[in-house]
Amino acid sequence: MQRTSPPKSRKKKVKSDLTLQRETNRNKDNHPTTMINTIIDIYHGNSIDLEQCFRGGIVAIIHKATQGAGMRDSKYHQRRQRAKELGFLWGGYHFSTGGPVSAQVDNFLTYARPEDDELISLDWEPSDGPDMTIDQARHFVQMIKDETGRWPVIYGGHLLRESIGHNPDPILSNCPLWYARYANAPIGIPTQVWPTYTLWQYTDGDVGPEPHETPGTSGADRNIFQGTTQQLKEAWPFTRPEEGAARGPGFRHILEAGQSPKEEQ
Repeated sequence: MQRTSPPKSRKKKVKSDLTLQRETNRNKDNHPTTMINTIIDIYHGNSIDLEQCFRGGIVAIIHKATQGAGMRDSKYHQRRQRAKELGFLWGGYHFSTGGPVSAQVDNFLTYARPEDDELISLDWEPSDGPDMTIDQARHFVQMIKDETGRWPVIYGGHLLRESIGHNPDPILSNCPLWYARYANAPIGIPTQVWPTYTLWQYTDGDVGPEPHETPGTSGADRNIFQGTTQQLKEAWPFTRPEEGAARGPGFRHILEAGQSPKEEQ
């Protein structure tokens, strides 16, 4: 998801009609289904013209907020404010490491301060140092649930597949799956945990099926949702606090403090 080097320049022409924006497939009952790929995810290393992106048909943006216990994306809040003013659906993700889970949760909630209409996600993939273990992933999503009243979306590819194997997982199964697989089909989903994906990241802008390019951005990842734009808007952010559920004391204090978070990356 996160690039460690600047995006490669590409000469392919951007398709203004966003090929695959609406693609009719058939489900297991042979009924036609609609898929849209108007969701992108980015971080501070991607340039973006939000107005051009909106005109180009993108509906939702998921932006990196934090990484590990201390790294924070300096572009997150500026882009978040403008994107929501324009009418984008918004989400923030935390890039996992093998560091202490409580410190990572604190970093994400303190900096992102997610609102109830925003997608929240754990990005569980290989990192520069020790990777987050499956036990740490369970701990992270449970802490997020305890503090915010809702489960996060969980993003992953081969690390997720290999860590889960063929075992059921009653904790991670609460988290909608954002599946990374740069192939013509999202093969390899641990279906004993998730019957299907909620979002499928099918390209990183270089590898995977077309289209790769996104109007107004450099090197954005693109994602597919099984449904129409209206259904995406109704389902977003995929998890919500239960009615009457109280926020945890830590997150409640963060929101009540109302301080502008420090940007460090």
